[in-house]
Amino acid sequence: MASAEHDYQHFIQWLHRPDGEVPEDVRRFGRLVLDNFSSVSATTRNRSQRSVYLVDLVRQQFTAIDPGQPQLNSIATGAGWGWQSLSHLSLGPFRGFRNTEEFDLTRRIVLFYGPNGSGKTSLCEALEFALLGAVDEGAQKRIDAAQYLRNIHEGRFIPPQLTALNAQGQRVVVQVDADAYRFCFIEKNRIDSFSRIAAKPAGQKTELIAALFGMDDFNEFVSQFNESIDAQLSLLPEQGQELTRRRQAIAHDTELLAGEAVSIAAFDQVEREYAEAFQSGWTYAQLQQAVGSTEVPGRLQALREILNKPAPSLYGIRQQDFLSAFCAADEAHELVEVLAGQLALQQDGTAYQELYTSVLGLQDLSPDHCPACETAIVGEQHVHANPFVKAVQGLEHLRALTQLKQRHQAAVDQRRIASDKLQAFFANFSQRVGATVDSEHEVFRYLANPSVQPGTAWWKVGYTPVAGGASLSQQAVNYALQLEETDAATQQNLEQRAQLIAERDRLSEAHIVLTQHVTRRQHACAAIAEARQRINAFELQNAALIEAVAEEEARIAAETRIQVAYNEFLSLLRHYRSGLPGTLMAGLNNLAMELYNEFNVRDVAVDKLAALHLPVTGDGRIELSFIGSPQVRVDALQVLSEGHVRCLGLAILLAKASHIQAPTVIFDDAINAIDHEHKQGIREALFQNERFANTQILVTCHSNEFIKDIQNNVDRAQWVSYTFRHHSGDHHPRVLRDLPPQAYLIIARAAVNRGDHRGALQPCRQALEMLANKIWRWLGHFDLGVISVQLGGVGDQPSLRNLCEGLRVRLNGARTFEHGDKQPLLDALALILGIPEQTMLWQYLNKGTHEEQDREDFDEGVVEQLVALMEGMNTLGLRKR
Repeated sequence: MASAEHDYQHFIQWLHRPDGEVPEDVRRFGRLVLDNFSSVSATTRNRSQRSVYLVDLVRQQFTAIDPGQPQLNSIATGAGWGWQSLSHLSLGPFRGFRNTEEFDLTRRIVLFYGPNGSGKTSLCEALEFALLGAVDEGAQKRIDAAQYLRNIHEGRFIPPQLTALNAQGQRVVVQVDADAYRFCFIEKNRIDSFSRIAAKPAGQKTELIAALFGMDDFNEFVSQFNESIDAQLSLLPEQGQELTRRRQAIAHDTELLAGEAVSIAAFDQVEREYAEAFQSGWTYAQLQQAVGSTEVPGRLQALREILNKPAPSLYGIRQQDFLSAFCAADEAHELVEVLAGQLALQQDGTAYQELYTSVLGLQDLSPDHCPACETAIVGEQHVHANPFVKAVQGLEHLRALTQLKQRHQAAVDQRRIASDKLQAFFANFSQRVGATVDSEHEVFRYLANPSVQPGTAWWKVGYTPVAGGASLSQQAVNYALQLEETDAATQQNLEQRAQLIAERDRLSEAHIVLTQHVTRRQHACAAIAEARQRINAFELQNAALIEAVAEEEARIAAETRIQVAYNEFLSLLRHYRSGLPGTLMAGLNNLAMELYNEFNVRDVAVDKLAALHLPVTGDGRIELSFIGSPQVRVDALQVLSEGHVRCLGLAILLAKASHIQAPTVIFDDAINAIDHEHKQGIREALFQNERFANTQILVTCHSNEFIKDIQNNVDRAQWVSYTFRHHSGDHHPRVLRDLPPQAYLIIARAAVNRGDHRGALQPCRQALEMLANKIWRWLGHFDLGVISVQLGGVGDQPSLRNLCEGLRVRLNGARTFEHGDKQPLLDALALILGIPEQTMLWQYLNKGTHEEQDREDFDEGVVEQLVALMEGMNTLGLRKR
């Protein structure tokens, strides 16, 4: 019943929920649509009409829109019910009402009966406008409210005045609250639409569920948004593409320039790392300073100057080596002298040794004869002693002499070796110091020519002291010490020079690396500089195009911003709409199921519902389970007939009104949307059960029988009835008040009161027929609905008396059935039927319905008794368990 704009306002509030985290541009887009809702809703998705309009609107206003939450005064707070029931409505001029009409609404049930076109819809629209602030029908037809609500004959309208009673019984003016009262209305067209849901494609079922709750306008409004607005936006960078094509010629330069900072940083990093690797803690500047240059010499140049000078040479002469050579020669010579003396003492033994050796040398030539006398060694004539044996024995005795000779010879050889070494030392010494036989100093001449005589102790000549000083050999040894000391100093200098060479070599290598690095860096900087020149030239040549591209980029950025905002806005809007079924139907499953079963009270038990599952999303299905197979869930729209679907729609709407504890429910011709066989169940559920006992119900209906049944089954004090008739020429509906009610017992009582006894009997019989059926249904609730009734023939209906007798017998025979209404019913039925004593009551019921000429008057007392008896039966609650 609320307008699409009202529902959209709720969406705007939803966008600003604290935990929503909705982007500001989406809120801007939503606010833009809200501020221009009428013009936006007038467009459709056909040929992208809405997209074209929105894009034009957004381009003009988007950036200026405040993304903050707007003040929506038209949305009520829904803080609770400020009243308990409606009390009075004043309307006109308004729609079909040309003049002012007053309606008393203080009863729990207010009935408006009349044919189509008599003003019932105008009445409901007046209530709708007074409660919701708008009329949905006018919004659907896109007619301005002032134009739609005016009476065409008066050319104007006055807002209806609606008052209500609060908890203290005080009359208060009803304030417009679309959120609170939208579910107080139940309309025929909404149930009609819902009943056709099974015949619709799956994509339209969401729309019809929205229609059931009066949100079809909002659903239609949302569905008219195009999937995309890209076709209406300028998102193609044509100028940018042309500039990109041209920039391909300088792509390498652009890339080079873009990487300038990275390239320089890489060079700096290499420099830092190399300097640190060369020497810990050094910077690149320190390394450059050490390497130096031609203009500013550094450590490298200083080292080169130092190392370019000739390195000092070593003499390689050690005093100890010289002394050792002299000592070795002296020791070898002394050993020769000792051994020679020993050989001189054994001169004779030497001669025999030579003799024996010579004899043995001849043994191989004359082994059998003496080599001196040729006498046979063995035979008759033989030598006195074998010369060879004697030679062997003699040599054995002379072995020590042989060893002495060998030792002497070895000593001579050792002296020669020592002499050669000493001679070589002299030669090396003289060469090292440059000594010659012509040298100025005598010691140099001695070193150059020490007078070597092989096989003699020639070195001892130098042991002879020189006049006035040490011997030449001693001078040579002393000089060797001087040279050794000089070499020590020179060696230290050479070690330092090696370190300088290593330092020079490292700096030289660093100089090469730095030179290469500088070259690479210079080349890189030169390449960047050249690239910058070419890019600057390009910028100058294409300045106009570049400016156009900048403007194009700004425009595309703005268009892209709109695109993103629209896509997110549409996604959230559809998400919000998809979640509406779950919001609207939350908590209604059990209550709607109970109402549905009450509407279909006459269906067999297995065809009633065991469970009902209403959808929680727009794509969900209404599923149910029957008592006959409670474990099986089926799609309600596939298995229910159209009449049952209508009952289901009405049950859902009533469950929603009951769930929110609506104080008033207004049926706008909704009962006429239900087929005849379900109207009785609906009437009993609405007007005779306790569920809605505290709910005010307003009904407009063109079914006279339905109005009559309500009046007959509801206490007269609870309802008031208005009858609308077509105008009689003044273009204003005729509103009939205080008409005789259609309730049988009220009619009977009125007849008794005016003394029309015959007039009271016919409605009494009709009331008994109604009460008999009511009692029969009541017994059925306690499994006592099977009764025995006599029939007059095939196809006959049971007569009223037979039905009453069957009911009395069934009640009387149910010994274990205990109920407060049981005995009063038995007593009343017995009186009417004349059991056990015959009375006039049944005769009056029969006679009073037929025309008879010249009949005697009916007894006033009997008629009064009959009417009172019927009234007493009618007051019985006949409650269920």
